[in-house]
Amino acid sequence: MQPRFSSLMTILAVAVASIGLSSASPLPPQTYEPTLLTIDELKAAANGSCPTQTAGEHITCEDALPYINDAINKYKLVTRGQRAAYISTMLFESGYLKYNHNQNNSTQGTRSMLPQFNLERFVNANADVKKLVATYPASELVVDILINNRLDFQPGAWWTVSGPGCPDHAAALDGTSNSFLLWEIECIGGGVETLDTRTAYFEVVYRSIH
Repeated sequence: MQPRFSSLMTILAVAVASIGLSSASPLPPQTYEPTLLTIDELKAAANGSCPTQTAGEHITCEDALPYINDAINKYKLVTRGQRAAYISTMLFESGYLKYNHNQNNSTQGTRSMLPQFNLERFVNANADVKKLVATYPASELVVDILINNRLDFQPGAWWTVSGPGCPDHAAALDGTSNSFLLWEIECIGGGVETLDTRTAYFEVVYRSIH
């Protein structure tokens, strides 16, 4: 009888454990906590070069801030390094928020000055944007559609963490110059001649934000 009693006890123990597991409260889903840049941080990041008024392609830091925060949180730039890479590249490319179009190429632009091919990748990867663009005539430039719909801050944020060659290097952005350079070279490819300047921008922005 002893073996049978032992086996019954084992079955009972397993059943009790199973009941305990099934009745346990499920783990709460992980939530994303928005990170809101402050106006003082953005002004410090811009190194005193914010436009003084919003007119034409110029936009003040105060007016740009909500769009920047929306972009950061929509595309989940969860680390300080990712946010600094996005903001510093945007400030560099837009001349501290003064330009939305490349002055020599009308198809290139938004605040991060992405070429049309890159903008099309952004559109195709985001259903809400793709649906919007699909309602416009084929003659409209993608860059102008995005700008006219106040989406000019979003492509750069998306590209920072999701563009081709970007995710792994974006995950490694830890505030060091080396991590930024690897991200810049593999993800942005803005040109060897600009690396020193881009790195200097990144260092200023990283120190200025949380």
